[in-house]
Amino acid sequence: MSTESNIRKFFEAYTQSRGGIITHQTNDALTVAYPDGSTQEFTYQPSIAKEKKIPLLTSGSPLFQQFLKESTENGALCQINLSNNGPIEALISSHFNTTPNSCLNCQKTQTLQGIKICTKTQPCFHQINNGKIITIKILKKEPLRFFQFYYAIKFQNKLRTKNEETLTILLNQEGHCLSDVFNLATILENKTLQIDNSKSKIKPEIYDELKVFADQTLNNLLRHKVALFDLPLDKEKQMRLQSFERRLKRERREQVISKKHNFDFQKWQSDYETLLQREEESYQTNITVNLQNLLIINTAKVKFEVSFDNKATLQSTVAIGIDKPEVICPLCKKTHPEGYTTEDGLYVCKDCIRQSLDSGKIYSKKAPLTHDETLDEYFERDKGFICTVCGKRHSRLLEFKCSHDNTSVCIYHYDVCDICNNPFSKLNLTHTDEFRKKICPKHAKKEFKDERQKI
Repeated sequence: MSTESNIRKFFEAYTQSRGGIITHQTNDALTVAYPDGSTQEFTYQPSIAKEKKIPLLTSGSPLFQQFLKESTENGALCQINLSNNGPIEALISSHFNTTPNSCLNCQKTQTLQGIKICTKTQPCFHQINNGKIITIKILKKEPLRFFQFYYAIKFQNKLRTKNEETLTILLNQEGHCLSDVFNLATILENKTLQIDNSKSKIKPEIYDELKVFADQTLNNLLRHKVALFDLPLDKEKQMRLQSFERRLKRERREQVISKKHNFDFQKWQSDYETLLQREEESYQTNITVNLQNLLIINTAKVKFEVSFDNKATLQSTVAIGIDKPEVICPLCKKTHPEGYTTEDGLYVCKDCIRQSLDSGKIYSKKAPLTHDETLDEYFERDKGFICTVCGKRHSRLLEFKCSHDNTSVCIYHYDVCDICNNPFSKLNLTHTDEFRKKICPKHAKKEFKDERQKI
């Protein structure tokens, strides 16, 4: 009923644009009078169109599709302009977040222990770690246009209740399909955006070219959807085909046994294969596809630069109201939904960072850090300590203080006194001949004194 109501409204507007007037209208048919004095009857009912030979106006009918195509020559079926309502920097800032587990104004959030968590496969925002946004600078802004096709899809199979749904396909000016579907309801709730109607035209050849790209994308989607629709039917389909095949063979056996007429095996085999194929085709899922509408979105592509409090920067672009910024790591060149501002002034993905063991600061893989082979981690070159025994620089996590002279010793060159159990540099430990004890200078002195007294 909703589709028929929309078609009626469209036809009334189409008739007025051609200078026509609906002079008579009933539930079955309507009459349109044109400026040249001619009249024509139309109907929205398929049964009336077949009975009275009246042109049919319904979704998918040839006449309705012709009116749709004519309409695109003088303007799109639906066309809007998207712009920022207020400072564009505020709109860009809404795509980034420096607080985890927050997804404001999102339709797919769950609240766990008072914290909102996004349940989408990808976050609604780009997560920033280790930094705060200081400024957003607009580098370039240029007009951009997107086309969203609305298709009414109907799946029918005699083994299952029919299924109807609406598929939307969003294309850019080059005909490339975007994974994120334009959601008008979400846009209306976004107070940083403004929507205005537009009456600009689209050339028929552009529409025809985009329609080809949209149909190709639709075919790929339908293959996957049909496979999912048929998945629970495979077992029942095989059972019914096996039952039908057994029935055909039983009839053949009965004809052979009856001997009432000469049995033609070749003819039976040909009929058998034909009937089996026909029965199998009867269980195939039929798809009905109708183009319902075309929405044209006029917006802008904005290139911007974000500066952070530790002097790191990132550059990205965003189509206003259509998608979120695509952030690319400058080192691995991969798109990432979560990034880190580094001490060496870069903004990189999680795979391209290195964290200092001593200070906890985050650096990019490009930064000149010292590698600690023991921990297989990194620390700043001017941090850590130098072992007084081996002379190498190590992380502070591996530092031991000698209890005798408070010198720094690494994990490889310290040991514990067997008497007091305190750590000492191996240079300050001695070994006794008796029981091979390791003793510190204090206990070594006492041991020497005791030996002298014995003598």
